[in-house]
Amino acid sequence: MSAPDPPAGAVLEEIAPLATTTDEVPVGEPEVDLVVIDLDVLVAPGDLRTGVDLVIAGGRVVAVDPSPSPSREMAANVLDGTGLLAVPGLVNAHTHSPENPMRGLGDGLTLEPWLATLMAESGLYTPEDHYWCSLASAAELLCSGGTSVIDHLVMTPISPASFDGAMRAYRDSGIRGGVSPLLSDDDATLLLAADLGVDVAGLRMMMPQQVPSMPTSEFLAITEDAISRWHGTEDGRMHLLTGCSGVQWASHELMGGMAALAERTGTTMQLHCVETRVQAASARRRDGKSAVRTLDELGVLNERVSLAHCVWIEEDDIGLIAARGATVAHNPAANQRLRSGRAPIAALLEAGANVGVGTDGAASGDDQNAWIAMRLAALIHRDPDERWVSAIDAMTMATTGGGHALGVPGLGALNPGAPADVALLDRRGTGLAGARILEASLVWSETGEDVRHVIVAGEVVLRDGRPTRFDLDEVRDQIASQCAKRARVGARSPELEATIGRLDEVRRRLAERDGRPFFGP
Repeated sequence: MSAPDPPAGAVLEEIAPLATTTDEVPVGEPEVDLVVIDLDVLVAPGDLRTGVDLVIAGGRVVAVDPSPSPSREMAANVLDGTGLLAVPGLVNAHTHSPENPMRGLGDGLTLEPWLATLMAESGLYTPEDHYWCSLASAAELLCSGGTSVIDHLVMTPISPASFDGAMRAYRDSGIRGGVSPLLSDDDATLLLAADLGVDVAGLRMMMPQQVPSMPTSEFLAITEDAISRWHGTEDGRMHLLTGCSGVQWASHELMGGMAALAERTGTTMQLHCVETRVQAASARRRDGKSAVRTLDELGVLNERVSLAHCVWIEEDDIGLIAARGATVAHNPAANQRLRSGRAPIAALLEAGANVGVGTDGAASGDDQNAWIAMRLAALIHRDPDERWVSAIDAMTMATTGGGHALGVPGLGALNPGAPADVALLDRRGTGLAGARILEASLVWSETGEDVRHVIVAGEVVLRDGRPTRFDLDEVRDQIASQCAKRARVGARSPELEATIGRLDEVRRRLAERDGRPFFGP
């Protein structure tokens, strides 16, 4: 009886690298670290290569060669790709890792009451709490074929050690990790509430703080310190972004200062932008113009910034975002879950804007699966009387679009010279076995369950569905413990009830002012 075939994607062998003398290896030829052999490679949407070898060296794609590639003889490692499809690893362009132990919170609430509830329920986080929450985001992404993440990190308290907890997790996981601080030093909602006649005296409104805030100058200094210690480490895999909470929650000094810091240190920036009608109205009330126009005048709106949500941007903002090269991080699950509305994604794409896709946090989008986010990014924009988003659009957004937000050239495709961030899927799996049009099937049918291996920066960090750098069961145990630790028992506090009541009243009166119906809470 013949031996059974090895499972799809099995490691065939480890081959000792050739000597690196110029007598044996041509000058300038890179040492080959890994060749994935006999597979199909979707270099980018519309560019499928079948029966090829994927050659990786120095953390980058060297070639997609017809099989068998001569590079096999030079490779330190060979991975069998029989029956597999390589696709660019998905990029999660926006999330909040501290929400991992808070899933399912506040079903039916709109964002403002939901946020107040989240902040009241979550409590304080130690650096180790941040470590496990960030590692949980990385684990869920890697197991489903995500290879990069931007974590818009809520820190309570804000400290260098909190930065370090999240960054250590992304370093240890093997994912391409980016952390942007979520910092707030202003609240324009107070002005809007006063105009609408809502008494907010003594209440902590939109961004309730569990710990004292810092002066704006200290926000900038602590972020610059974190950048100096983390950005570009692990051979460029780690990214420390600048950032703040949102246009209506940050002063001009903070937003402009963070943009200047990103420019000076060579990193990128992320902040929330008009996720809800209240946010859009608050920003316009404070500045007398749209939030996007304010960002432009402050020098924030440029190719280094990613704007999360952009649900209530104005029509003139669309062309401005495109012209400045900014990225919109689209979060379709959270926008629907929290009844925020739908961002004008088709119009942004038509204008030439760069758009990425995010899961948002695990208590607002309720998972860290970039395939689901990608599917929703196409699915919710298909009303009969509107511009629509294609499957190709959605896949591009979930790969190269998010890569632009991290500031990594070539990220999101598998062209020679691009970062070797790859998801290897079983073509016999449920999502792909019956695929007639590959890209459409990846968007509409794939869930991540067909992912067998994941490569980040040339390293196999998920093998046969299990992370290679950490214990997945330990991560899950730690998050279960975090969930239990943060559970609040009994009725809401009087302060939380009062805050939610005032927030609903602001929403109700704003709707009344604008001649719209109101549905609470």
